[in-house]
Amino acid sequence: MNTAVSRASKKLLTVPNVIFLVLCCVVMYLIFKNVAQIKAIDELFRQIDDRWIIIAIASQLITYLATTAIYYALINRFKGPHGSVGFVDMLKLSIVSIFINQIVPSGGIGGNGFLFNEITKRGVTQKKAFFTIVMECIYLYVAMLVLLITLPLLYLLNHNALPPSFLIAIIYGFLLYGALAVLMTILSVKETLQKALKAISRIKFLRHYVEDITFSPQGTFADHQTEGPWGIFRKYIKGSMAVVLLQMAVFFADGLTIFALLQGLHVHTSFLIIIFGLLLTFGVAAIPISPGSLLVYESAMTFFYTSMGMPFQAAIVVTLLYRVLSFWLPIGLGLGLYKHVQKQSI
Repeated sequence: MNTAVSRASKKLLTVPNVIFLVLCCVVMYLIFKNVAQIKAIDELFRQIDDRWIIIAIASQLITYLATTAIYYALINRFKGPHGSVGFVDMLKLSIVSIFINQIVPSGGIGGNGFLFNEITKRGVTQKKAFFTIVMECIYLYVAMLVLLITLPLLYLLNHNALPPSFLIAIIYGFLLYGALAVLMTILSVKETLQKALKAISRIKFLRHYVEDITFSPQGTFADHQTEGPWGIFRKYIKGSMAVVLLQMAVFFADGLTIFALLQGLHVHTSFLIIIFGLLLTFGVAAIPISPGSLLVYESAMTFFYTSMGMPFQAAIVVTLLYRVLSFWLPIGLGLGLYKHVQKQSI
């Protein structure tokens, strides 16, 4: 009996479970601490202006379009001898990849594996598909690193100092995205990638997304007479900066979504505060602890916005509404499109 209990305890007391439990306790503490204000939250929901909801939804649609434009530009900008993907088709695939990344906490591996398989099915060479995915990640990390430098400096123009929690989140985010950029650079090497894919294929819930990726991407970057992804970045600097700006456009469209929701709640906060709080949340929630960073994201966003002076009720409501649009909506759309794409692939 004791042995059975011991085994059960070991299964329950895994690191992810412990972290998730601690976060649940933090959220429950915040809720009970502010229990007197919960009734006011319901009133805020009822007061929101429908016109601003429409603007918020349109802003989220912009994030999908901008993400699609990035993939479309990378596939078609550096033309190879074979294949391309139409914009509408790429839009479907990018939404499905977001859906997969939301429900599978894999750090983007599941979504990227799906994209690679589907792009190559459409006649795009494996080299070009691999190149597209690697460069999209590199441009994203560069965009986030630039934002992590510029937004805190802009914040300090109107504030005397950064609170310790903000500073920790900035340093953490900077180290994280820097490490991801280094990791992606390492994985762009054929031998390293093959070893990584072999290791990932042993993980049961990721196997489905990488089992078809058996290729040798040698010459992927040599085709462009460069050495690795950073060689591409330097050689096509204008095009690279354009894609980095598109990555930032996705981020700012998310910020516009939150701005619209706050306007609908009649809460007036500067756009800088909105995007800075969103950036800090992105950094904290980037590690895939739970599907879509569920609970981590909500806790972090509420904490940062209330720390910046936003009323607790408004922070809770805008966080929940934003997550409906950015997390739950892509799941609904992605599930339907995933079935549609799978039927087309048969």
